[in-house]
Amino acid sequence: MLFLYCQQANKGMRKNGSKKTNSRTKIFLLLTAILLLSLNGRTIIGTSGNERIKRVVILGNSLVRHGRAPDLGWYGDWGMAASVRDSDFVHLLIRNIHQKDPSVKVQFGTIADFERSFASYKLSKLDSFRNADMLIVKISENVNNQTALDSNFVYHYDRLIKYLAPQKKSVKVIVDGFWKKQDVNSMIRKYAETHHYLFVTTTDLSDDPSNTAKGLFKHEGVAAHPSDKGMRMIAQRIWDSIKDYF
Repeated sequence: MLFLYCQQANKGMRKNGSKKTNSRTKIFLLLTAILLLSLNGRTIIGTSGNERIKRVVILGNSLVRHGRAPDLGWYGDWGMAASVRDSDFVHLLIRNIHQKDPSVKVQFGTIADFERSFASYKLSKLDSFRNADMLIVKISENVNNQTALDSNFVYHYDRLIKYLAPQKKSVKVIVDGFWKKQDVNSMIRKYAETHHYLFVTTTDLSDDPSNTAKGLFKHEGVAAHPSDKGMRMIAQRIWDSIKDYF
């Protein structure tokens, strides 16, 4: 396309005999060539046009990361119930992303406090996570179902998403909960559909006990978290939704 345009432009310049037009056209073509080379064939499909994903933010709760809690029988510092750090869904996603583009920066963190007190949570705590090219939010497990209904959870969820990624060009990925909370998960799904954001469901995965850590931990709360298999399933579903962006 660029070659054909150059041919047409040169014909036009010879016909018009304009030195001024010749100079401007050369500058335009040079800048266009530089832009095409800089893109290097990498495009994002969908919302943001011809731009690379350079920074990804993943936010969630204990499935993303939970520090040592000996009283619960948990001694890791990664996604709870995963046997090792590299087996939680966040690190599996990071591996997949870096296999396609090692230069992508991935940040992750927990916002369980938002789940528990979404109406009063100070969003400024999350300033270091703002304005990523791709935002993946996986929460709901710690949201009280009745409180969500009584206190307009979706309104505060929307505030969270818009604060973290106010730019329309950012790719937003909404993931529901691993645990079954019908109203909360339904709200999250409808929110994603209304705003035309990518939506990934994981709730059905907990139907299979082998996707949980039951029998691996004495504490029921820890054991209810995804096993290594469950973490792989979560990561795979998210990756299937985002892999074409890298």
